[in-house]
Amino acid sequence: MDIRSLTMFQHLSNSLHFGRTAAAYHISPSTLSRSIQRLEQELGSQLLIRDNRSVLLTGEGKKLLAYADQQLAQYETLKQSLNQSQKELSGSLNIYCSVTASYSYLPALLEKFRRTHPNIDINLDTGDAADGIDQVKNQKVDLAIAARPDDIAASMHFQTIATVPLAITAPAISCAVKTALQAESIDWANLPI
Repeated sequence: MDIRSLTMFQHLSNSLHFGRTAAAYHISPSTLSRSIQRLEQELGSQLLIRDNRSVLLTGEGKKLLAYADQQLAQYETLKQSLNQSQKELSGSLNIYCSVTASYSYLPALLEKFRRTHPNIDINLDTGDAADGIDQVKNQKVDLAIAARPDDIAASMHFQTIATVPLAITAPAISCAVKTALQAESIDWANLPI
């Protein structure tokens, strides 16, 4: 007994017409009849009462129809489940970033990522943000959160997730640093920062 035999039997049980069921499965009525006879031999029971004018289900045929309905529904559910799991990404994602970035940027990004890709395991490694690009280049991680360099390698893809403003903080009291920062031309090399 296979899925095709069950589906043909199910269709025939509902149509009660060999010609219509045979046409639905693109086979001849005699081929359908042989398939039903094989089912009857395999199960050791007469499933249909048939003559030249009508087809009726026997008690055993009704039992097989109930079984076929249940099994074919489960088979369809299984197929849908397998198709869905093949469409979903699975595996692991290795991320490198600074501890600061792991608190500042990752929570919002990972929350959204986990909703859309629940079957991905995320591994986080933290360290100096300056090492992030090398971690990716050396294939130690899949992605890193790092500052964008001036020169971007063709093998790398960068996606901006935030722009961080930088500012100089200077003392409010009079001192050498404040005086140097107020000069027309700042001597950055000798500024005591």
